[in-house]
Amino acid sequence: MKIEAYGTVTITINTPTGKSKMKLSYIALAPTFFTNIVALLRATDNDIHFNLGRNMLYYLVTGKTVYYAKRLGGHWVLMHREPKNTLDLTT
Repeated sequence: MKIEAYGTVTITINTPTGKSKMKLSYIALAPTFFTNIVALLRATDNDIHFNLGRNMLYYLVTGKTVYYAKRLGGHWVLMHREPKNTLDLTT
């Protein structure tokens, strides 16, 4: 896996009140990796925690929901896009 760049990115997520922007810092761009990974440790350092039973990110102090995560296979995702190129292994 080759990392092409590091930086900050803003993504659009679905929140309990509609679409919102979320800024992610310390991002590594690795276009060939199958998913994007958010470090839960960095989130908890900013008072954002994950509730596995409710599939949500929330502020610990206030309990306010930041985002409802979507479970996709064995991962929880903030945003999901289907791959543009697929490989047909049946031929």
